[in-house]
Amino acid sequence: MTTPGPPIEADAATAPFFAAAARDELLLLRCKGCGAWHPPEVTTCCGPLEWVAAAGRGIVVTWALVHTAPHPDFADAVPFRTAIVELTEGPWLQVRLTAAGEPAAGSPVRITFAHPAEGASYPVGVLEGP
Repeated sequence: MTTPGPPIEADAATAPFFAAAARDELLLLRCKGCGAWHPPEVTTCCGPLEWVAAAGRGIVVTWALVHTAPHPDFADAVPFRTAIVELTEGPWLQVRLTAAGEPAAGSPVRITFAHPAEGASYPVGVLEGP
């Protein structure tokens, strides 16, 4: 799946997350000390963090319809929906919603992946069911 937007570049801290996305796999950080799950941007907890495969499912917490392109590379994509999804494991992840349908708080979401020609692959959300 490809979606418009500027190329995303992984850094050393997020390289495992984006490498997994290229394989259509969602990785999240989990603390070895307390077992808490974290989104990819978290850097500390009470113990060491490890990358662990996640279920790739969640629910919409909130969403927005974007009418103004936040970057010139999005110009042909507006309007589009973006959402905060609470993943099954607990962390929240911001994703672009790629499927038709009207989201609502609590709508189930399945994570899939965009594979742009340039830049890193990244997760997107697909609404599931009513």
